[in-house]
Amino acid sequence: MKKTEFMDRLAQELHKKNIADAEEILQEYEEHFAMKMADGYIEEEIAARLGNPAALAAQFDEAEDAPKQKTGSRPLVVAGLSIADVFAALFFLLLAGFGIVLAAAALAFAAAAVCLLGGVSIQGLLPAMPYWCGAILALSLAALAVLFAVGCVYYASFLRQMMRSFGRFQHNALAGTSGETVLPPLPISPQFSAKAKRRLRTAALVSLALFAACFVLSYIVCALTAGSLEFWHAWGWFGN
Repeated sequence: MKKTEFMDRLAQELHKKNIADAEEILQEYEEHFAMKMADGYIEEEIAARLGNPAALAAQFDEAEDAPKQKTGSRPLVVAGLSIADVFAALFFLLLAGFGIVLAAAALAFAAAAVCLLGGVSIQGLLPAMPYWCGAILALSLAALAVLFAVGCVYYASFLRQMMRSFGRFQHNALAGTSGETVLPPLPISPQFSAKAKRRLRTAALVSLALFAACFVLSYIVCALTAGSLEFWHAWGWFGN
């Protein structure tokens, strides 16, 4: 059974039984398919392991008919979550700040590469060097910018997933106090499709290899051009 057929049948069974949290349940199974497919499983294998959609819907129907069991005092849980929210907000702001630093670094490396390739030094920020030395160094900086960009994509996905996981924790904590449906916890690791994982991995490895190769090559070319291993002294980069 394909994913589309499985989800359609499950949706029909849930709505037929008037399950109150049908949309949330369907979203959980959508995420389950996405995670398993990212791990390399095919749709038919995932559907087979989940079982009959009608039987799954029946389990939720039985759960709704069962008497609701409350766990914990709601005022205490709300108070605890409010305190946790303060620390979580500061933590997420700190993580977001680090992500901004990563993005700024990627843009800075890209801008430096463009300036070196164009032979432009804005306000004398880039040291003077022969054009071809700068061009090779620009390639290494461009590769480094791509590497940082890939890191930004992964980091942003990680931060988003962590926030969703914390949101799910809050939902379950509150749901437990009122006997409502408790949903499965979400992982904090980033969720990418198998194709996206391969593309990000390939981009990271290629950019890393290109950065290393061009950086070493630029050092060799600069040293040969200046006639000194410490070419930065020969060109007076750090002179008074």
